[in-house]
Amino acid sequence: MPFTSASVMSPEGKGSSLGPADHGSLLDTCERALGRARGFQRPILASWSRPLDVGDPVSVWSRARRSTQRSFLWQSPWDGGSLVAIGSARALRGRGEHRVRAVRDGWRTLVKDLVTGGVAATGLPVGEGPLAIGGFSFRAEDAYETGRLPDALMWVPALQIRSAVPVPGAEGRPVPAELRLNAVLLHDSDPEQVADSLIHLAHLCLTPDPDAERRRQRDRPGQTCHSTELPGAEDWKGLVRGATDRIRAGEFEKVVLAREVRVTASAPFDLPAAVERMRGANPGTTVFAVDHEEYTFLGATPEYLVQVGDRTVHALGLAGTTPRGATPEQDEACERELVGSAKIRHEHEVVVSMLRDALADSCTDVTAETPPQVVKLANVQHLSTKVRGRLAEDSTAGVLDLVEALHPTPALGGHPRAQALSWLADNEGLDRSWYAGVVGWADRSGQGQFAVAIRSALLDGPTASLYAGCGLVADSDPEAEYAETCAKLRPMMSALGIE
Repeated sequence: MPFTSASVMSPEGKGSSLGPADHGSLLDTCERALGRARGFQRPILASWSRPLDVGDPVSVWSRARRSTQRSFLWQSPWDGGSLVAIGSARALRGRGEHRVRAVRDGWRTLVKDLVTGGVAATGLPVGEGPLAIGGFSFRAEDAYETGRLPDALMWVPALQIRSAVPVPGAEGRPVPAELRLNAVLLHDSDPEQVADSLIHLAHLCLTPDPDAERRRQRDRPGQTCHSTELPGAEDWKGLVRGATDRIRAGEFEKVVLAREVRVTASAPFDLPAAVERMRGANPGTTVFAVDHEEYTFLGATPEYLVQVGDRTVHALGLAGTTPRGATPEQDEACERELVGSAKIRHEHEVVVSMLRDALADSCTDVTAETPPQVVKLANVQHLSTKVRGRLAEDSTAGVLDLVEALHPTPALGGHPRAQALSWLADNEGLDRSWYAGVVGWADRSGQGQFAVAIRSALLDGPTASLYAGCGLVADSDPEAEYAETCAKLRPMMSALGIE
């Protein structure tokens, strides 16, 4: 493939090109990686970067995802940053009980002899260099049995764009960002071909297409949908009664029971439109979308599992739910009921205690904010407690180690963990896939962010599996728990245009 200049532009058409100097620098990076691959007789990751200005990350993702079977979108309120990743330089997989560890070990090995080039951007949120992105299923056996999303899949993107926090009052203007191109070189790789392919990918992804949205809207057919509840409503309420019987018998203290609504549409769903609706209707949530082959897993989650930056660790306990009120007065009454419920406070404290105990294994100065805060979303409100710690001086733990230690929390599976998960495996009858799993990213120094993948859906063309669950304790009421899941399903139904 001959080298051609790749234009990297903002929505206003102002930008710079990836010209001969950039190509030369990228080629030099690839050649140095090739030399190291031949010397060490193993694959070597090359990562080249340069600053640029970008417009709306969702627009970049919407355009760029058409060029590959694997892409990633991440927009988080935790630090205001965004991440768009296209293509795959190297996949990291795991299976079974130690799947997170397998991915972690593969990532550490890959970045051990990393070769870098170009110019890194400044002023970005936490995280540096090439990233490993992706996620993990709720249960190890889910993806193994169904063949949908893998048990564990993280990958190094061929192209990644990390954006800084937009400047207040500068909405719609380009924001500082970093373009990073990644490739794995083998002993027989052609570095010039690798460099040309990466430049070509940047051209495909970043050259604006002003007519793309018009064409997409023009080609959208009218759509009808048919929905099926799995299991049916009465059967699911029967499972709630069965779970509370077991809790009262002392088998476990809490279990989180999920259900699925499977929607079949007359045409494939408009995913960029769904993402736009999600972020517009759910401020304060982390919006994510993972494309893997024919599947897309997307959501707008209010919950994070863990964040690690500058050796500070943050976890979040989000457990205890009540609806939003139709009026301000009703909303305040619902909030008082949420805060004052002994049942809900106990359910919440189980989660927070587990987080404190898990962080104490690798952190010092572990603290949990008190009292719990109330997080208000479009359809529900939750009790929320932030837990914070500082990695001990002698700790080598990184974000993936903490994912393995924390997932799944009692807010997603139950307590005690082993007994609750065993009951779910025997009774829930549901492939959660990555619902209630984790999605996020890690860098080579162990920093990273992982969200709990709730308020989410798994899509395959015109078919969507939407998920919701709730925590059950001894006095849980089946009708109230069913109503809670209906409220939790509403955001994704609205995002996909299912009413």
